[in-house]
Amino acid sequence: MAKNNWEIALKAIEMHENIFIFHHIRPDGDCLGSQFGLRELIRTNYPEKNVFVLGDAVGNFPFFTWDFDTFEKIDKKYFKNSLGVVVDANSSNRIQFAKYITDKNFTHMLRIDHHPVDPDINYDYTWEDANYAAAGEQIAYIAMKAKWKVTTKAAKYVYLAINTDSGRFQFEYVQKRTFEVMAYLHKDNDFKVWDVNFPLSIREPKKVKFNAYVLLNYKEDNKVIYFHVTKKLQKKFKLSTNESSDVGILANIGNCKIWVMFIDQPDGSIRARVRSNGIWINHICEKYKPGGGHEVASGATCYNKNDMKNLLQDLKNEILKHEKS
Repeated sequence: MAKNNWEIALKAIEMHENIFIFHHIRPDGDCLGSQFGLRELIRTNYPEKNVFVLGDAVGNFPFFTWDFDTFEKIDKKYFKNSLGVVVDANSSNRIQFAKYITDKNFTHMLRIDHHPVDPDINYDYTWEDANYAAAGEQIAYIAMKAKWKVTTKAAKYVYLAINTDSGRFQFEYVQKRTFEVMAYLHKDNDFKVWDVNFPLSIREPKKVKFNAYVLLNYKEDNKVIYFHVTKKLQKKFKLSTNESSDVGILANIGNCKIWVMFIDQPDGSIRARVRSNGIWINHICEKYKPGGGHEVASGATCYNKNDMKNLLQDLKNEILKHEKS
């Protein structure tokens, strides 16, 4: 069920002179594309406003320009009549540089998100709608409904968001509206999807070898497929934790219902990326904090092999329950 609508977000943006946009930890194409796409759209359509983006792309999508602002270098005068905007995220443990928000630096807070989560931050304005394929689709929808001008630069950012979070338009929440906003992104500019699709399609040889290794060595247990990317494997294939976290490698193999990629993290924790092709898994992932997300695309955190075993068992139990119902 949606919480509010696009008009709430538009009202919040128009009411404030200074806007600060945040993304979630472990940034993906949706949060980055939404963040920078919204910045470009506001700068183009409200040139009198000051817009800042806070975060770190951690090397993702290097064919884009990620020119983040440094919070400590921003003049404090911009905190007056300010709006903090969180895209594609919700709670403080999921937001990069959340301390700037929890320290109450901003006059008001806005959340634009497609994750059905009750956050621990008291947002003044919220547009949450899990029926959107991506937060980027929400940003594009605001632009379309408000009749904003879309530059080629803005279109590329927002398209990155929609493309990556929709699994290249193959996931369940892709619908007629998704293609309507895609058409709007092409309005009165030189945007071509190829300009983003091609660099997205380029595969590094080391990652191809890693993908092959995963496909030859994954494990299956009662319709759950999983693989553990240990630090040893990351070192072997010369991959960062982020580069070795593509859970899509395991998608829809045979009759599997759920697939999980466990990735060792530098701090000793184990990131679990969990996906399904119909069974809801977000309530299970929420048990392994920090965790949660979409009904069929969520994440969890494990701290040892016992946690991993328990998570897999919970997922297998959910499959059994689903098959009996």
